[in-house]
Amino acid sequence: MTMTFRTTPPPFTTDFRIVLEPLTRADGVAMLYSDKLEVFRLELIFPFGILHAPDIQTGHFFPRLITLGTAGKTAAEITEGFERLGGFLDISAGLHRTTVTLHGLSRYFQACLPLLSEVIFHPVFPETEIEIQRTQALQAHQVDRLKPTFMANRAFKEVIYGHNSLAGQTPDADRIGQLNRGALQKFHAETLGNSPFDLYLCGHFSDADVTALHRYLDPYRGKGPQAPADFPALQPARDMHVEMADSIQSSLVIGRRLFNRAHPDFFPFLVTNTVFGGYFGSRLMKNIREEKGLTYGISSSLVSNGPDGVFSIRAELNKEKLGEALEAIEAEKETLRTTPVEERELTTVKNYIKGNILSGTNTIFDIMDKHKAIFYESLPLDFYENMSMNIDRVTPEKVMAMTDAWFRDFSTVIAG
Repeated sequence: MTMTFRTTPPPFTTDFRIVLEPLTRADGVAMLYSDKLEVFRLELIFPFGILHAPDIQTGHFFPRLITLGTAGKTAAEITEGFERLGGFLDISAGLHRTTVTLHGLSRYFQACLPLLSEVIFHPVFPETEIEIQRTQALQAHQVDRLKPTFMANRAFKEVIYGHNSLAGQTPDADRIGQLNRGALQKFHAETLGNSPFDLYLCGHFSDADVTALHRYLDPYRGKGPQAPADFPALQPARDMHVEMADSIQSSLVIGRRLFNRAHPDFFPFLVTNTVFGGYFGSRLMKNIREEKGLTYGISSSLVSNGPDGVFSIRAELNKEKLGEALEAIEAEKETLRTTPVEERELTTVKNYIKGNILSGTNTIFDIMDKHKAIFYESLPLDFYENMSMNIDRVTPEKVMAMTDAWFRDFSTVIAG
C-alpha cells in the first residue's frame, strides 16, 4: 500500500514542454477528439476579411448581418433553432480571415448542420434587419464619440494604418448611413458564396458526424483561391490630439507597428513588455498608477495582426495629469533601457508568463487554437514546445537591448 504524505508538497518546477496532441486530418477536416465532455466546436475559416470588403461599413457589418435572415427563416427563428439544439453560432471577421464558429451539444451535431449551411450560405440580408442595425449603430456612435477611449482607439488605428486603408478606418455616421443591401449581397457572393474554407472540428463527435459534415458543407466549398488583399504600408510616426472640450478625462495611446510571433525577437520582447506594462505588477502599474497616482489604469501590449503586430501603451487619466504622465512613461522607458532588471523581478515576470501559457492549454479547444496559430501565423512547429526554454533564455541585458531597439519611433494619440 502506497502512503500519501499530505504535508509534503509536490516538487516545484517552472520548466515545461507543451507537446500538442497531433491533429487528425481527413478529406479537408482537421480534427481533435475528446470524450471528456459531450460538446463540440466546429469552425469554418474563410480566406477573406475586412481588407477584402468594398468599404468599411460593409466589412464591419457583414458578419453580424449574415445570421439575421434566410429565405425561409427570420432572425428570431434562426436564434431559436440553434438554442433549441443547444448550439451557439458566432461569426467574426479579422483583417485577413473570417471565422464561423458553432458550439454545441454532441448529440445534436448532425441536427445543427442543415441550419448552419442555410444561414451561412443562403442569407438574404433583410432590409428590415439592416435598418435596425443601422439605427442601433448610429445611436451607439452618438454615445461612443463622447468617450475619450473610443475616440483615441479610432484615431490610433488611422495613425498606424493610414486613413486610406480599411485597416485604419472605423465606421462613422456617414458610412453607417451608406450601409446597403446590394453591397452586402455582392460581397457575400464573392466571398462566403465562392471561397474555399478550412474546417476545424474538436470535442466529442463520431465518424457519422464527420460524414454528415461533408454532406452538408462540401457542396459550398469554392474552387478558386481568394485573392490576397494588400496590407497597408508602414506609416511615418506622428502625433494626433482629438480635442474633446467637455471631457475631464483623457485617453492616451502610444505605439507603433512592430512584429508578429514568428519574429526572432518575439520572446525577448514578450518578457520586456511584461516587465514594462504587461501585467498588474508591471512597472507602469506600480510607478505611474500606484505610486504617483497619475492614471486610472495603464498597460502595454503587443498584438499580432497578420504579417506584423501592434505595440501600444494605453492609459486613462485626468487631463491635468497628462503632461506629468507622459514624462513618467518616458522615464520608465529610459530606466528599462539603461538599467538591468534585477533577477528577482525578471524571475517573477517569467513565471507569470509561463503560468498564463499553461492556463491556455487546459481544454481541447485551447489545443486546437494553438494548432491554428502555428498554421496561420507560420510559426515553427516547436513554437509551443520550446516556449519555456525561450523565455528562460531572456537576460537582463536582452531586456535592455529590446527596449533600445524597439521602444522608439512611437506615434502618440490623445483624446480628451
